[in-house]
Amino acid sequence: MQLQRATPKNLFKPIIILIFGIAIGHFLPMGILVIPVTISLITGIIIFVDNGFNILIKSVLCYLFIGLNDIGIKLFAGGIHDMEGIGWIHMLLFIGLVPSFIILLTKVLRDKSSTNWMKAISILIFILLIFIHLQIFETLGVHTS
Repeated sequence: MQLQRATPKNLFKPIIILIFGIAIGHFLPMGILVIPVTISLITGIIIFVDNGFNILIKSVLCYLFIGLNDIGIKLFAGGIHDMEGIGWIHMLLFIGLVPSFIILLTKVLRDKSSTNWMKAISILIFILLIFIHLQIFETLGVHTS
């Protein structure tokens, strides 16, 4: 198994979508409503574009962009940052994670070049990274006073 270097050509579209999604969340009053669309679109592009990455790297890249979107929204979205707002952001994150997980699971199960261990590790790593992310960044950007 040989890893391929990530080039700007391979990751240009997801980066643009990530920046656009965070910018919409910052400048529009109800911009956080695009979180599920942004997450699903980024996952679809990373998974289905033939960029030479193996399924494990694609799984980690999906988490990376989902996590960066979540951090960006929590830090830069408009409105009052309280626990109710975090609840809305988490609800929209989970709505976006459902199709993203289905896309990832479909691609992993149909990947003929990976072993069963690699497939299982790819799915488990994605779930574990999302869990760790939510534990660490659960209340990021919340005003306590």
